[in-house]
Amino acid sequence: MVNEVNNQQEEVYEVDKLTLLDCARISFRKEKSGFLTLIYDGQEYSRINPTRLIPFYSKTDYISLSYENEEREFREVGVIKQMKDLDKEQYEILDRFLEYKYYMPEITKVYNIKDNMRGAIFVKCDTTSGQKTICVRDWYQNFRMLSAEYLYVNDADGNKYYCPMISKLDKKSRNVLEMFT
Repeated sequence: MVNEVNNQQEEVYEVDKLTLLDCARISFRKEKSGFLTLIYDGQEYSRINPTRLIPFYSKTDYISLSYENEEREFREVGVIKQMKDLDKEQYEILDRFLEYKYYMPEITKVYNIKDNMRGAIFVKCDTTSGQKTICVRDWYQNFRMLSAEYLYVNDADGNKYYCPMISKLDKKSRNVLEMFT
């Protein structure tokens, strides 16, 4: 019985491994379509999908680079631990792509929040992209405090907004938010 347990091998799945990429061997190329191509160790990967693994806390650390293969299966090339290790040109290409992908206007003032009693709320506010009325369905899931100060909002159309420091909003905005946060 003891021998059977010792002879069993632990199965390791690909998702259990973290492949850290050597930034000196990374080369990005922006295509006319707007997608990125990655050349790494002589291998070319089209339509790379960079993803921030910890998007609310770090914009430049732990960036996953993945693509879809011919069978339309998700495959990860690896992870960039810190973008600062990329050369300047590669850093700028990746940073521009990520800023576009993760564009989130900041909420700077809240005028009012109306509940339509059908599972949606409407938030009239100022953002860094102008004045908006944000429709939030299932507000319990999509209007969330991620920390004591950080508000994250996902609207009905999939647009994302944030307020990094609620305490820095004006008093009226804080009072309006108090009922929903």
